[in-house]
Formats: sequence, structure tokens, C-alpha cells
Amino acid sequence: MLDLAQEEHTGLRFTGEKLQHADLSEAVLRGCVFEQCDLSGADLTSAVLEGCALLGCRLERARLGFSRWSDCKTTGTTFLRCELRPMTVEGGDWSYATFRGADLRGVSLAGVRLAEADFGDADLRTCDLTGADLSHARLRGVRLQGADLRGADLSGCEVDLVDWAGVRIDVETAVLLARSRGADVG
Repeated sequence: MLDLAQEEHTGLRFTGEKLQHADLSEAVLRGCVFEQCDLSGADLTSAVLEGCALLGCRLERARLGFSRWSDCKTTGTTFLRCELRPMTVEGGDWSYATFRGADLRGVSLAGVRLAEADFGDADLRTCDLTGADLSHARLRGVRLQGADLRGADLSGCEVDLVDWAGVRIDVETAVLLARSRGADVG
């Protein structure tokens, strides 16, 4: 079992490895890359990740509470039944990631690139998604009450499959929603 807990590491690279139950709690990782790795059951509690990449990885039942992700890339990574809150995400590219059924209540994803991410049945209530790129993201069954989507890019999303009650939006999004329901906005 990989144990990097409470240590600082720069530039580590793992490709195609089974790192189940890895202990990365309270670790500081800079510029580390995990590609096609299985991190199921991993503990990233209170970890700090700066400029790291998790590319096409699988995290099932991993613990990410109190972790901080700064300018990281999680393209194509699956987060399944993970503890994701509270966590801090500052920028980065989380495109094509899967958060199906995830509990992300209150997490700030402001300005994060989430293009084509799968949020099916996820709980995003009270999330800060201002300026996030959600283009072509899958939002079927997502809960958004209290979320802030001002300035978010929702192009290509099936917005008619979302309950918009209590969601904070800007004029551009209001027009998109009206057009999706057949209104002639002029």
C-alpha cells in the first residue's frame, strides 16, 4: 500500500497502478501525475494538490474531505461514492470527470472547467459554480437549489431536465432557459 501521508512530494508519476487504500492524508503533492490508476479507498483527507493530474483514474469510496485542489486536472476520472466535502477546488480542468450521484453540496467549483462532466443525480445544492465551464455537461437529475451559476457556460446542456427553482442565474442563462422552453426572446 502506498503511504505518502503527511509528506511533501514533487513530480511523482504513477501509470496504470493499483493504488487502492493509498494513504495520502495531509500530504502536499506538487506536479504529481496519476494516469489510469485505481485509487479506490484512498485517503486524501486534508491533502493539498497543486498542479497535479489524475487522468482517467478511478476513485471509489475515496475520502477527499478537507482536501485542497489548486490548478489540477482530473480529466476522465471517476469519483464514485466518494467523500467529497468539504473540499476546495481552485481552477483547473475537471472535464469528462464523472460525479454521478456525488454529494458536492456547498463545494466551490467557481471558474473550474467541467466540460462534458457527468453530474447525473448529483447533489450540487448551494454550490458556487460562477464562471464554471459546464458546456455539454450531463445534468439529468442534478439538485441545484441554492447554487450560483452566474456566468457559467451551459451551452449544449439539456437545461430542460433540471429543476431551476432557487438557482441563482444571470440574464444570459435566463434567456437560454426561456429559449429551451420555446420562448421567442427578442
